[in-house]
Amino acid sequence: MSTRVNQTAQINAACRGLLNERLDIRLGQTVDLGQLSTALEAGRVDLSGMRSMVGNAELGGVLGKLAPAPFARAQTALVMTENALNPSALTLSVRTDLADAVSQANAAVAGATRDLTVQAFTEAATELGYTFSSWRGADVTGLELWRNNELLLLRVHDGGLVESDHAGLADGSCGDRQRELEAAAARRGITFTGRKQYNHGSYEGGDLIATAATHRESGLAKATVNAHEQQVTARGGRLFAGSPGEPSHRTRELRRGGAA
Repeated sequence: MSTRVNQTAQINAACRGLLNERLDIRLGQTVDLGQLSTALEAGRVDLSGMRSMVGNAELGGVLGKLAPAPFARAQTALVMTENALNPSALTLSVRTDLADAVSQANAAVAGATRDLTVQAFTEAATELGYTFSSWRGADVTGLELWRNNELLLLRVHDGGLVESDHAGLADGSCGDRQRELEAAAARRGITFTGRKQYNHGSYEGGDLIATAATHRESGLAKATVNAHEQQVTARGGRLFAGSPGEPSHRTRELRRGGAA
């Protein structure tokens, strides 16, 4: 009986240190870039609140490193509001630029967190005897694992969502294999919450594998990324690159299934 699992991955304190090292920042747990981005875009932060944000050493250091241009514009506009007769337009400018800076920084942090999550899964897969191939998209990464006839396809999102789909096992051991992989990833600093498992009972896999298989000539890792991006575009959404300028790539050639 094959399984489909959705869950949310989070990095532990040690991984957060690796994240900060990778991005050359000092981001602790006191600053939530996602919440700040939502509040700014909704207009819930007044001029005083924005001054506090810009003056926060931790947040300012992160924004100055990951989003220097919009953060500098926000700082300049904020200074100009001090002597403005009608600061409304400048306040809007500060909010817009600060929102851009926080959003850009949040995307960079989310992309780097996704990379660390994928790294934990690939190391776990190697430990358990799988061969693997990965493909990095703008906001998701596809990861294709093979061991004999067993296939495990994962799609890791910015924000922590991890989708996985199992195929190739005729008995009920796929759930045990899934748990083994999760346990091996957990030993590398990844914890999981909100786990939901569905037993689709198909030797060929569930919807994640089936959808990717329609583009199999490109490899399942890349295909599951392409399928996600097509869905986002069809809904009128936008794709944000977690690491600007970094191309998608395969980390290792898959033992079976073809090249990208």
